[in-house]
Amino acid sequence: MPDQRPTFDELERLKSAVNELTVLNDLALAAGSSMEVDSMLDIIVEKARKAVNAEQGSIMLVTSRPDMPLQTLIRQADRSQIMSGYKIGVPISGWVLKYRQPLLIEDLSTDSRFRVTPEEATKIRTVLCVPIMFKSELLGVMIMANKKTGDPFSKDELRLLTIMSAQSGQLIRNSQMQIEILEKKRLEYELDLAREIQKKLLPDKPPEFEGIEIASFFQPHESVSGDYFDFFSLNNDRIGIIAADVSGHGPSAALVMTLIKGIAHTIIAEDESPGSALGKINKICSRIIPPDMFVTMLYCVIDPNTKKVILANAGHNPLLYFDHKKMEHRLVEATGCALNLLPEVSYEEISFNPAVGDILFLYTDGLTEATNEQQNMFGIERVAELVNQNQVLPASALIGKIRDALEGHQGNAHNSDDVLMIAVRFSK
Repeated sequence: MPDQRPTFDELERLKSAVNELTVLNDLALAAGSSMEVDSMLDIIVEKARKAVNAEQGSIMLVTSRPDMPLQTLIRQADRSQIMSGYKIGVPISGWVLKYRQPLLIEDLSTDSRFRVTPEEATKIRTVLCVPIMFKSELLGVMIMANKKTGDPFSKDELRLLTIMSAQSGQLIRNSQMQIEILEKKRLEYELDLAREIQKKLLPDKPPEFEGIEIASFFQPHESVSGDYFDFFSLNNDRIGIIAADVSGHGPSAALVMTLIKGIAHTIIAEDESPGSALGKINKICSRIIPPDMFVTMLYCVIDPNTKKVILANAGHNPLLYFDHKKMEHRLVEATGCALNLLPEVSYEEISFNPAVGDILFLYTDGLTEATNEQQNMFGIERVAELVNQNQVLPASALIGKIRDALEGHQGNAHNSDDVLMIAVRFSK
């Protein structure tokens, strides 16, 4: 009867397979128990270094920085080795990055593929370097240097390290995704908080005055906005109205908007003249707002008793004025550049006296530049036509008509900017 017992080579292969499975299982259990990327990478390097009996091991992950495409995050060395402070040169990791193939260097000093310094040739003898992949994405490289026995690394050890790096790619990506999810939730919470704070900074309803109807509508493009509007109760029962637009979008624009509100309230409390107030606001903006940002602002003061309007404009959209008696509209232009473009600016003031039935309409370009699926803009002429058609309606109903028309124009297209509208109708 033939001998059924396994040969020595078969036993060695079986032993090697069991060892590989044990290493991979330990790696999965140990790394899977950690949420922190650095802690998990440390476990991966430790398991890999012990698996191939290396003096030193490291993991470098790919970055988005052109000046530093690889960043070493974890490096470990056997404390019993005297020469454990060496670093693997860039050409070796670069080779793996370029070809995305495992690399075995049996003797670095004689390998013609790499030029090494005398110090490297003395300290580094044999190297394993493998890419860390997740599907088709290259995440980084894992490097092992110098086998502790003094022998070159073997092809079996290269194969084991390649298997470990494949499993590590999944673990690294999973850990990164978990961190990204947590970071996204944190940012969403902060944006929600910022939105609530900003919402409280804007007026919740327009002021009420005898003979004047005021209505507003505000729709931010993102969680937080760079559009700003406000109402001020001034001396002698006058009303101050501001419509402003900070360049850009998102948190930076919202932060500047918050600064603008504080500045405007401080200045207008001391100086109610629109042109003078804008000049002082601009001077402060030029000192504290980043130079690559600017703010457009329209500020008008209304006297309900005399029906007089005085306005100044810092590069904002002109006020739309509907003359009820003439049944026509015009754009009230006032010269003056946007805030934070020049440190010293004089702003022209324009005054006029609206009659009963006349309408003032303030807005930001998020309204007039809103596009539909064919990229056609809503336009100021369409706004003027809607004001003409609905001039007998209360100010709030007029705003509603324009908002409905805007939604009908956009269809399935989405806003790319904040939308602000303020209507003032002289009813008596």
